Amino acid sequence: MGKPTTKFFWWSYIVCAAIMSAFTVFALLRPDVFAAGGYSGPAHWREDSPAGIRFSGDSYRYISGGEQLAAGRGTAGLTRSYIGYIAIVALSIKSGLGLNGVVLAQVLAGLLGLYVLMRIAWHGSGWRLALLCGGIYAGNPEFAFWHCFIMTESLYINAVCVAMFLCLWARQHAKTTALAAASETARPWRQAPAFAGVLALLFLMALIRPNGWILPPIALLFWLFSATWPLRVRLLAAVGVCLVFVIIALSGSNFRKRIEQEGPFARLYSGEVVWQEDLWRVAMPDHGQYDATLGDALKYVARHPLACGWLALKRVGVLFLRVRPGYSLAHNALLIAIYLPLLLLAGAGAGMSWKEAASQLAIMIILGHALIVALTFNDNDGRFTLYFTPQLGFLAAVPLLALWRQAEKRLRTLRQGPPQAG
Repeated sequence: MGKPTTKFFWWSYIVCAAIMSAFTVFALLRPDVFAAGGYSGPAHWREDSPAGIRFSGDSYRYISGGEQLAAGRGTAGLTRSYIGYIAIVALSIKSGLGLNGVVLAQVLAGLLGLYVLMRIAWHGSGWRLALLCGGIYAGNPEFAFWHCFIMTESLYINAVCVAMFLCLWARQHAKTTALAAASETARPWRQAPAFAGVLALLFLMALIRPNGWILPPIALLFWLFSATWPLRVRLLAAVGVCLVFVIIALSGSNFRKRIEQEGPFARLYSGEVVWQEDLWRVAMPDHGQYDATLGDALKYVARHPLACGWLALKRVGVLFLRVRPGYSLAHNALLIAIYLPLLLLAGAGAGMSWKEAASQLAIMIILGHALIVALTFNDNDGRFTLYFTPQLGFLAAVPLLALWRQAEKRLRTLRQGPPQAG
């Protein structure tokens, strides 16, 4: 993505990678810290795996699916929304590495996600921003602990980082191609392969977990608003993109099945903020005549926009602050102490750099994932926030870089001393 690498960037990456690796080693050696729970599958997987590998409620879904694929029994009965992750588990089992291979793949994906995020930051403002951005990411031990879970989270978090890099690369490639052709409209077919290739990769990433289906429309909207077409054309194209993806989603049998399983409409009527938690529910108007269907849910929202809007805002607020009703007061206080400053810094960074393409894309990724939660529910352990926390860190690094530069300027002034009298 542009200029040649420098030793400062590589040293910054090595430092951040070492921090992330140290946290990962600690997580593997200390299974009692951030211990998992809720696993209900066969005991032999847990007994035959190193103690540092963690299992959670959904782990058996991926392990049993991986066993089925590895044994050549096809995909019948598998949860298609996670088929990408299940395939990775199957490859690891087939290779003889077992679940160790899954954790290894997640660790390597973490190092790749860290690299591409730092590369984006370095391309924008140099090695200092890369170091700050990478430090915020690698310095959060939660990411290292999720490397050790047989869950989709680690791979998806880093897939989002890679998706961000690829979207920016395609945009830059198109601009370079256009300049080489002397006109952005001279040979548009030259730009198409890059966008199509990246879009295909994003669809593959969406197979890791269903949240990933927000990535292709985000990419298309980002590219559209980066184009030099008239504003009216771009707005019409953006509306068209949104309509196409909504139609595709609603017409898919897998989507309808997921809707039936997750029950977002029933959760709307009950005012549920956090998955299967009674605390923090919003008192919603009576829904007696409305069924748990999309059509009735839309009618309900149209009739009670204020109540539904307040529910969506409360879900998003809980999403960003990471607090949960099941956590202790001290735990929630710690999360607020970490995430509130991060959010404030990210907000300041968004305001300072919103004209930059990378910041625009980071904002879109954050808002896209927040939209999913606003329309559905929060998880009960804070995982959904982690999907865009690297992008929050990217934005938060911007004001920190400004403070760094101010400090350097003042230090140079102090070293030079007061101006000499004439």
